[in-house]
This record gives sequence, structure tokens and C-alpha cells, in this order.
Amino acid sequence: MSMSTGTGGPTRRERLRRQTIDEIKQRAFELLDTGGTNDVSIASVGKAMGMSPPALYRYFPSREALLEALVVDAYTDLGSTVAAAARGGAGQDARSRVALMVQAWRRWALALPRRYAMLFSDRSPAAQDPPEGVAAVNQGMLPLVIALQEIASHSSADGTPLDEALLRWGQAIGAPADVTPAALRLGVLCWSRVHGLVSLEIAGAFDSMGMDAGLLLAEEIEAVVDTAGGRSSNGRG
Repeated sequence: MSMSTGTGGPTRRERLRRQTIDEIKQRAFELLDTGGTNDVSIASVGKAMGMSPPALYRYFPSREALLEALVVDAYTDLGSTVAAAARGGAGQDARSRVALMVQAWRRWALALPRRYAMLFSDRSPAAQDPPEGVAAVNQGMLPLVIALQEIASHSSADGTPLDEALLRWGQAIGAPADVTPAALRLGVLCWSRVHGLVSLEIAGAFDSMGMDAGLLLAEEIEAVVDTAGGRSSNGRG
């Protein structure tokens, strides 16, 4: 007997499968948030759901496949968080939008540190980011590059050996055709500063220094943006 709804929508069986997959990922994220990636396995998720491992294999053929699904969802959440910050600052100047996006990235990472670690450090070095995940996080990187383009357009920086690679990356994230290597370089620099400082903050590296990591990050990004705009850090108004 056909399970079709007759409207072209998902069948009842498909809806139930989707619901089960969503529950599996929810339980896996709970295990991840509590104990890290090492606590996530087909057996541990099955136990949390009251399902046998063979039953879960019908939805995820391996632990690696389950982790890949978690990576896609986490990248999607991070990218949409940064993009939402950009939209929220739509009426502000480029420097302010950059600051909003950077702080949104930091807040997400601090709220979900084990998910952040899964994305950037806790997986096998041989693990490849799934294309869906890369595309999802780029929805946050793209408005950052667009804002930086407004700032870098005032710069007369000469070309560098990185220009060709930067332009290829710009194409990959869907940047406008007129984006400059200077803006793309800024995007990479901003990301590396944010990721480095946030990772150190999560690790507790600033605790003994009595330093406000949020202010430190804001000043670091200001320094990058000032250089691109042709202004010294002493010239901020």
C-alpha cells in the first residue's frame, strides 16, 4: 500500500524517519555537550534513546557518519548566528557590523565549547569538513567579507602572492565578483584572530591573567581593521 500523502509532501514513513534522525542527533548533542566527542558513539546514543545499536545503524551507518551530521548542524547554527548578527547591524557602519559578527562568533563558542572543539580540534586530523557544513558556516563569513570590503576599499595595498588563492576562496564562499583580495585577506585575518583568542579563552588561558577576553578580542579586531583602513590604532576616534 502506498504511503504517499497525495500532495507531493513526505510520506508518514519519511516523516517518522526524519523525526527519529532528529532525536538521534539531539541525544548525540547532549552527550557531546556533556563529555565531548569521545562520549558520542552509536552505543551511547542508542542507550540514551532506548534503542539497540543495530537499530541506529539503519539511520547512521557509522559513528563517523553521525559525527559528520553533528558537524553540519553545528556549522549551520554558528553560521546563521553570525549572519543574524550582521542583519541586526544592517543600519550601522562596516566597522560596527564587523564587531557585532565577531562577538556573535565568540558568544556561540563560549556557550557551546564542546561543539566548537568538535568543529576545530577534537576530530581526527584526517576528517574532512562536509561540503554542506562548509557552505553553512560561510553564510556567516560572507557578510563579514562584505563589511570588510567597505573598509578595504579605502586601502591602496599592493598585490601579494596570496591574491590568487584568496580570490579562489572568495568564489567558493559566494563573495561578490568585485571583492578585492585585500578584503578577503582581512576576512582570513579576522577569523584567525577570533578563532585563536576564543580557543585560548575556552582553554582558560586568560583566567590567571585577570584579563577581559572580550575586550582583548575587540581590540585585536580593531587593530586589523585599522590597518586595512589606513589608520593607526592611536588614531581611533
